Amino acid sequence: HLDTALFVLTEDEPNIAYYPAAFSPGSQRVLQRLFPNAVIATDADAECFGLNGVSDGRNVVLPVEATGLAAQLAERGYETVFVDISELRKAGGGPKCCTMEIRG
Repeated sequence: HLDTALFVLTEDEPNIAYYPAAFSPGSQRVLQRLFPNAVIATDADAECFGLNGVSDGRNVVLPVEATGLAAQLAERGYETVFVDISELRKAGGGPKCCTMEIRG
């Protein structure tokens, strides 16, 4: 599931957060080329579904356990909002699974 390996932080100036180990070497090279300033998630961030986060370009909703990812985001000026998804995670879901995107 791509939504547990990568999520979009901003669309205006495209940037992402992702977990490199979830991608083939070729895909990793493409991501590095397209998003040189991407936030790189750790094993711990990926395991707690930290990459199933949601961002509006400034505020980023993350599981409470995604502390490494949150620290990197804070260094880049994002505001992190933590949510307890422990029950949802049992079914394989994270913050993004609780959203509905509406686009014009």
